[in-house]
Amino acid sequence: MVHMSHSARPADRDVNLARPSGYYGSSSESLAPGEASRWGEAVGNIEDARVALDTLARAIEDAVYLDEDAYNQVAPVMQYQRASQVQQQRVTELTLELQETNHKLDECRAQKDAADQRITEMAQELENSTVVFKMHYSELLSKEDEIARLKAIIEGLSTNK
Repeated sequence: MVHMSHSARPADRDVNLARPSGYYGSSSESLAPGEASRWGEAVGNIEDARVALDTLARAIEDAVYLDEDAYNQVAPVMQYQRASQVQQQRVTELTLELQETNHKLDECRAQKDAADQRITEMAQELENSTVVFKMHYSELLSKEDEIARLKAIIEGLSTNK
């Protein structure tokens, strides 16, 4: 709402629409035929426009003019409305930010779950590899024992000859 004082009304300002002296001469004899009537029509049009502007200014003043008491009563309400709008906009921004953060959090949880699953798979692979390694190691030890026994038999046979 606009608060205007009565002294600032556009209707109170006078506009000098008279033709300045020396403009196209100082008398009507210096004007060409027809110019005087055109000049009169132009001044009439300007006067009509000034009246219309004055009427419009009064209508606008009546629409938005408040006395001091009414203005002082409405001003806090307007400030509250503006503050409420700003807060609502901030709530909307924070809601969008929260949704974005939740979306990122869901993505991180999905990545963590995938990483945990991969860790479980790798641990299982490692355990399986350990079992296979132990089997191969025990196989190697048994083969080594068998080779040592066979060598002893071969040495025993070769010394008996």
